[in-house]
Amino acid sequence: MRSYLMPLALLLSSVLATVAQAETQLLVTTSSNQDAQVELLYPTSIRLDKVVLDGLQQLQIHNKNNHKEITPIYWLGAALLDIQNTAALEAKRKETLSQLAQMGQAADDSIYTAKLAKLAQFLRQIKLGQRVMQPLHPDLIRINDSYNPLIDGRFELILPQRPTTVLVMGAVAKAGSFEWQVNKSSKDYLAKAIPLENADNSFVWIVQPDGKALKQPIAYWNAQAQDIAPGAVLYVEFSDLVEDYSTLNANIIELLRNRAL
Repeated sequence: MRSYLMPLALLLSSVLATVAQAETQLLVTTSSNQDAQVELLYPTSIRLDKVVLDGLQQLQIHNKNNHKEITPIYWLGAALLDIQNTAALEAKRKETLSQLAQMGQAADDSIYTAKLAKLAQFLRQIKLGQRVMQPLHPDLIRINDSYNPLIDGRFELILPQRPTTVLVMGAVAKAGSFEWQVNKSSKDYLAKAIPLENADNSFVWIVQPDGKALKQPIAYWNAQAQDIAPGAVLYVEFSDLVEDYSTLNANIIELLRNRAL
């Protein structure tokens, strides 16, 4: 009898495991810096359009029930993060933090070391998730089937309001947020942040609120205009890095792409 029961037990275990893996959990919030305001659970895989519409509807109900103001969604900054499969991102974060610490220890400049520590602190604190790189506006999903995949796992949906600042970071003396202004250029923001001596002054990375990263030429001999959206991040690369730190800039860009407002 035992020989029959064991295969049956293994079969049931396999079926239950498959069901568990297909379960989809959705956390909904208006900011990656806040705890989830809504949690939705689906018994199986689900289309992205329903995830977004359900999340939007339940968030509005939550805000109304808690007497919170319902503000327009900044769809360019809306993000869907896979918070279950983050091992690769966490490995990049660990490597980046280690490299910044080593650079600080090797530097004979306490002010420079403090700036590296500030950058490391920012990267340490951001919430990471493998970002679904596509538009999330319901109208765009509705008219394009490729924007409406099946998803399953654990996700966080961030539906932010429109920010009023641009973040400048990397090889700059005064990293931080600066007021966003229409038609303001990268060089305008960088003039306030003040690039360091070891900054790459030929290019700047623009990580737009939707996670797209653009490397913009800004030197007098290669300058190209580029729009900067509210909530974007400008990242100035560290130049002339030794081989041990060769992945630093690329890893930081990848981390910034997979964070949300």
